[in-house]
Amino acid sequence: MLYILGAMLGWAVLGSFFHQVPFSWHEILISTAWIVLVCWLVNKGLSKFLGIPANKESDLITALILALILSPAVSQHDYVVLAAASAVAIASKYLITINKSHVFNPAAAGAVIAGIVFHRYASWWVGTKFLAPVVILGGILILRKIKRFSVVAVFLAIFGTSLVWSLPAGSSTDTVHHLVWLSLISTSVLFFAVVMLIEPLTSPSQLNASLAYAVVVGLLYSVNRLHVSPEEALLIGNAFAFVIAPRHRYKLNFIRRLQEAEGIYSYVFAPPKKINFQAGQYMEWTIAQNKTDSRGNRRYLTISASPTEAELMFTIKHPPEASLFKQKLDQLQPGDHILASYLAGSFTLQNHGGNKLAFLAGGVGITPFRSMAKYMIDSGQKVDAALIYSANKPEEIAFKPLFTQAAAVGLKSFYTNSVSHDFLLKNLPDFSQRTFYVSGPFGFVQAMEHLLLELGVSNSRIVTDYFPGYNS
Repeated sequence: MLYILGAMLGWAVLGSFFHQVPFSWHEILISTAWIVLVCWLVNKGLSKFLGIPANKESDLITALILALILSPAVSQHDYVVLAAASAVAIASKYLITINKSHVFNPAAAGAVIAGIVFHRYASWWVGTKFLAPVVILGGILILRKIKRFSVVAVFLAIFGTSLVWSLPAGSSTDTVHHLVWLSLISTSVLFFAVVMLIEPLTSPSQLNASLAYAVVVGLLYSVNRLHVSPEEALLIGNAFAFVIAPRHRYKLNFIRRLQEAEGIYSYVFAPPKKINFQAGQYMEWTIAQNKTDSRGNRRYLTISASPTEAELMFTIKHPPEASLFKQKLDQLQPGDHILASYLAGSFTLQNHGGNKLAFLAGGVGITPFRSMAKYMIDSGQKVDAALIYSANKPEEIAFKPLFTQAAAVGLKSFYTNSVSHDFLLKNLPDFSQRTFYVSGPFGFVQAMEHLLLELGVSNSRIVTDYFPGYNS
């Protein structure tokens, strides 16, 4: 997200030289720098004053969004407006919270309050034809990463339907198509959808709730007679999302580190209270640290513990040159704490309905299957399942004793360094009857999905989960 927002601003600066955006390059750059500075100062000050660890990249993302939706400053008064919007945006993360989670999209909150106080509302100048290609490409990359295509599709469908209904009766199909396309590339709707609507911490993670959220925001955004601005529509949607899908933030005490295999380690934590989750789900984990690298101080990691266990655990692979996040993990001492939030994920067995299953794991993609296998053992749940675990070498195979134990409940395990067409045919002759769960690095998941489709397995029988950047 950070890189894509930076690319949008860079493209806007380039466009200013050719009069493709309504502001000069120096107005854009100076205003952006001012917003970044204010956001950084407020974020640092509130984090220190309240004793709450800050997400180091979060203030910068908020700043760049504000720079793209608020008009650049051309007067001293404008700089005051930008500063106020920036301060409110960051403060909302700390002060408007429930269950230690912030409720409203920070940039939208800052824009609304600044508009109310100074009567200078968001111009959404990012919505120009010149910026549209970068917004579209960046949006595809974002949605591919966080898997929110359905949310954006529902929102855009409502937007398009509203446009069609506003046309005079009898308008030609060509007219309809042209109007919808022109509205998409000449307004801020795409930026709103792919950057702000799907912001993970203020939108639901569960599919049904996220679709309901998209419907509510889409109607508020699209129906003109409601007289609701885009940022107001988003804030109302955020409140609705929190009501139907409440979020929690937990402070977890570190207990111990376990080496599961060569280069693979588990980190075990004691939660303050029971956290209800399903085997295969993930959480966002944040470490308080003064120094971070470009990847920041938070990660989305699968819970490798089972819901039947009292402790929480995640498991990661340590590369030779680990990120500062992973270095900090290795410095944790018993009693130190980490923050966990945003419980989500549909890579679960909730709806498998007694079907035959097959688990394909690549490397550290084994973690959700560890959670599932432990849950099966503890609950006595009988299954007809096969685990195919691909690792570069035997020393990198984690949790093997647990999977051996899981044979008692019907989980057969196979270990290999490469999953091929012949391997599947030999070890899973009934593969056409199984539902496949595939987890691992993105390249592994893509390769397995392609292999299964070649074998004739339908898309409906393939459930995927991938680990972006798992080696960093």
